[in-house]
Amino acid sequence: MSKITTQEIDELTYLKYRSEKRRWYGYFLGIYQRHTYWMYKVIDDILNENKQIKGIIEIGTIQGALSIFLGLECYERGLKPLLTYDIKEFKEPKLFELLKIRFIDRDCFHETSVNEIKEYADVPIFFMCDGDHKIEEFNYFAGLLKPDSIIAAHDWGIEIGLKNILDTINEYEMEALHKEEWDSPPDYIKTSFWRKGKRSK
Repeated sequence: MSKITTQEIDELTYLKYRSEKRRWYGYFLGIYQRHTYWMYKVIDDILNENKQIKGIIEIGTIQGALSIFLGLECYERGLKPLLTYDIKEFKEPKLFELLKIRFIDRDCFHETSVNEIKEYADVPIFFMCDGDHKIEEFNYFAGLLKPDSIIAAHDWGIEIGLKNILDTINEYEMEALHKEEWDSPPDYIKTSFWRKGKRSK
């Protein structure tokens, strides 16, 4: 059996990258998205399996495609309306008002934002880390969430990885959810999901 060459490995990596990017950068309700549709499916499955979740917070609104999906989840499931933070100016989609999505144009680490998040997260929630500082978002806000909350991190293996959050995972006895989906073909959603355990500071 012939050995695969370095050039062939590079070509396979490139093809994987091309496939991944083609599946990522599409449109949802006419809004440019930075995720694959399959990530929406995984989030839906996780919410179906975790009926204790009572609301959703998103860090990193960008154009708002994922925000609308999360807002629809909140609306249909009777959760608290989505709370989403970003410091980038953009035109709010019409559905934000209809779904009562609260877009907050402020740094998530600002004192006012932290107090808002603490007040919102007085029950188990789903928390999406998708801003410009995912490591800091995960490690800081995990400590503010109630046990049985779920915290997710996008760009897994790119901007954030296990070594960056291992202490937090151990401190709060976090359980990995749907790990087989985090970076699997053909979609490579590059998103990790964790359920917070009972231990608190």
